[in-house]
Amino acid sequence: MTRQTLENRVFDAMASLTRTTEDFFERVAGDISPGLRRGTASPLFVLHRAGPLRVSQLAEELGLDRTTVTRHLDDLESRGLVARQPDERDRRAMVVSLTATAQGFLDDMRVRNRALIRRICADWTREERATFGLLLPRFAAEGERVFGSVPTSGTVGPRDRSRGTGRGPVKRG
Repeated sequence: MTRQTLENRVFDAMASLTRTTEDFFERVAGDISPGLRRGTASPLFVLHRAGPLRVSQLAEELGLDRTTVTRHLDDLESRGLVARQPDERDRRAMVVSLTATAQGFLDDMRVRNRALIRRICADWTREERATFGLLLPRFAAEGERVFGSVPTSGTVGPRDRSRGTGRGPVKRG
């Protein structure tokens, strides 16, 4: 048996975490509204974290084009989960916000998720929890920077985010 390298352990863990996270968000989307898919629900998670945003800001945050985001918002609005209104500073732009229903569901989900994380880490030492809490966000930030800038084709150059994860910083303006 070959010794597994740090890199292999990390990639295996990333693959497992990706599958688990995608399955989790697919279930959450269906719980929010029957038939809702995680990709369409992704604006909800960004709006919950960032607050109301212009459609253009939301598209940038999700790494999607405005047309795709508008389609998602049409679906979410028809389900009573988001509301759009003209921006007070520029009436041509629309600002998207969560409805009270979506806000309440996502607030409750945040509480449940925190309890799940506590459960996962329940038998970890205080030092393990502290170290993990520092290193995982650091790895994620560096990973987004490094993996996001290296195309899988082998040529180096910037890439557009197309997954719609909404994990990057919100740029308000």
